[in-house]
Amino acid sequence: MKFLYHPGTVLTASDLETLALDLLSEIPIPGVEAAAFDSGIIQQTLLQAAVDQKSITTVTDSTLGTYSDDYTLAQLHTLSAEQLENVINELLIQQATMILGPGPRIICLDFLDIHYHGFPHADEGELCHTIPRDGPSQCHRYLAGFVLSRAKPLIVAVTAVRGDEPKSDAVERLLDHVAALPFDVAGLLADRGFYDGTSIERLDAVAPVALPVIRRGKQMAEKLETSISYWTEYVMYEGSERELRFPLAVCVSYQQGNRGKHGLLVRAYTACDLADRTPKEVEALYQKRSAIETAFRTMREARARTTTTDPVVRLLFVLVSFLLRNL
Repeated sequence: MKFLYHPGTVLTASDLETLALDLLSEIPIPGVEAAAFDSGIIQQTLLQAAVDQKSITTVTDSTLGTYSDDYTLAQLHTLSAEQLENVINELLIQQATMILGPGPRIICLDFLDIHYHGFPHADEGELCHTIPRDGPSQCHRYLAGFVLSRAKPLIVAVTAVRGDEPKSDAVERLLDHVAALPFDVAGLLADRGFYDGTSIERLDAVAPVALPVIRRGKQMAEKLETSISYWTEYVMYEGSERELRFPLAVCVSYQQGNRGKHGLLVRAYTACDLADRTPKEVEALYQKRSAIETAFRTMREARARTTTTDPVVRLLFVLVSFLLRNL
């Protein structure tokens, strides 16, 4: 691991650039057949585009010693999505080894949507869809795992999500990356996007799980009709072959005028293997994942811009931004 440095070292901007280029040098770029190119030039171009939040074209047009934008992108289009994802996750493991001490860790999971205005590159299945608001409803989606270190989120695993696959398949891929991390997983905190039977089962097989429920159905409404916090059991898909039972932590708090609201606030959480805690302690544990939004915001500050339809190149820019976010 040539990326290691001593924790007491003061890093200069030059040191950070060297570390970043060391990381990017591990990304395999097969290149167009018979094309002879210096991968270091492309890596430097990629780094500058990410740090400056510019496109490859803008960087190549304004920087000496680079290839043309067409030539640079032609080489990047030869990347393999599977190989790229595996290499980046290996680098994330190395970063986790470098930054985190020993001991079990709680991992937060969340989906990241990068909204997209264009057409699919190869097939419709590569795009996911969100609830239409003010902008486009289609996006490229990524699933990321975070560890909170000194109150700051450290990205430890990432996978791309296709629109034609169940979310639970992406969850399983991410958990495979998580299994290779150099520490035990003490718990998994996820949002409502993971509230389906298959995802809950796969998460629960790895570590204790806490995630908020989706308020729907008569059974859930009855369990939320309360003025005190309590433990209960919820049955999902009751009476079907997919029936799933899990502990439900129902938490009641007083809004006390927060955001102009008063009265009781009732929340419920899927809480597998957390029976040693009170419902309020489950809620306090879940609220630790609020730092995820900060990670996503700062990650966007290190992402190259692009209009390419190629989901692999777009994946590359997102993965590089996560690596740089960790640095």
